[in-house]
Amino acid sequence: MNQFEVKAYTIFFLASCFYLYEFILQVAPSVMAQPMMQTFHITASGFGIISAFYFYAYAPMQLPAGLMFDRYGPRRLMTAALLLCALGSFFFASTECVITAALGRFMIGIGSAFSFIGVLVLCSRWFKPSYFAILAGVAQLMSSVGAIFGEMPLAWLINSVGWRQASFILAIIGVILSGLLWLVVRDHPFPVANKTEPGITQELKRLRDVCGKAHTWKIGGYAFCIWTPIAVFAALWGVPYLQTKFQTSVVIASGMCSLIWVGIGIGSPLLGWLSDRLCNRRKSLIISSVMGLIATLAILYIPNISMPIASLFLFVFGLGAGGQSVSFAVVKDYNPQHLVGTASGFNNLAVLIGGSLFQPLVGIIMQHSHHWHLVNNAPVYEIQAYQSALIIMPICYLSSLLIALIGLKESHHSR
Repeated sequence: MNQFEVKAYTIFFLASCFYLYEFILQVAPSVMAQPMMQTFHITASGFGIISAFYFYAYAPMQLPAGLMFDRYGPRRLMTAALLLCALGSFFFASTECVITAALGRFMIGIGSAFSFIGVLVLCSRWFKPSYFAILAGVAQLMSSVGAIFGEMPLAWLINSVGWRQASFILAIIGVILSGLLWLVVRDHPFPVANKTEPGITQELKRLRDVCGKAHTWKIGGYAFCIWTPIAVFAALWGVPYLQTKFQTSVVIASGMCSLIWVGIGIGSPLLGWLSDRLCNRRKSLIISSVMGLIATLAILYIPNISMPIASLFLFVFGLGAGGQSVSFAVVKDYNPQHLVGTASGFNNLAVLIGGSLFQPLVGIIMQHSHHWHLVNNAPVYEIQAYQSALIIMPICYLSSLLIALIGLKESHHSR
């Protein structure tokens, strides 16, 4: 490996570490459910809304983030975004007020919006096009590692020091990582001549060029459907659901939920590699949808399912969500390099809308299901409440399968 390749992979690794860190912050509330509801005296609907404030910022920031990357470059934006995540984590940890806690999550969401798009832009500039799908999958692997740390290890840390101190520790880690990004990451592999920055007219033209393609909306619909179950279950409601279903502790339930992220971490690069190996993106997308559909139906509705079998299906659930990374390869296939940031931002917006819509909606449905009661002034929900609300998961995977079968055309350049 020559010096250029070492530098390229180092930049990719640090940028992916931002994505890893962002996922720790994203899923952290899933292991804080009971202590947070007790601290803030809220029910499932209120808890879901606080958590979803992350997505209320993250989702709408995707389009401006994509435009800003195409204009200003990854180094400045990713460094500032990481500092904002750390500041939001500090706000979240230090408050006694629900509104301030929601504001902290909102700040984390704004900063996190620059993580994955930054990785994709850097990949498109520092690596050959044939590496893009597999590197997008590896970045998704890094995010899965972050999510795993945000499950059982974070649950153990919270049990040891409390959820507030754990959030302070995460804030300090964010400050350190932002400094490393500033020192190491560079926007381009070679010097780029100074050029006049485009005005708002050119920015809007790029956005129109991306949004004017029917395929942009189709792959965006697929990305929305394939990731919404992850945002709803793995990132928030999965741990309390598994606690209720198997009458187990938060540490064991978070360990089971971590298997979803292990599946995502393996499935994302694997499906990306498969799509390049077969020169066929659609097959990978279809496989992803089928696995997700089967797994969610089994996890939710097989009666008396054992913990080992449920754990296996949780892993398959994660494998199925790996199609999300392939969707970004499809986006890159259909757009020239100067639109990659904008197009990736649009697709990431589609990915994230599901969390902002359905995280609180699941809580609201559960709250109105009447299958709950109070224990120590905190609501405890029965399995029927979860099953009624989480039916959106298999519905989403079925929808993604129909889009891949009927709506999408093959995009691999060899075709």
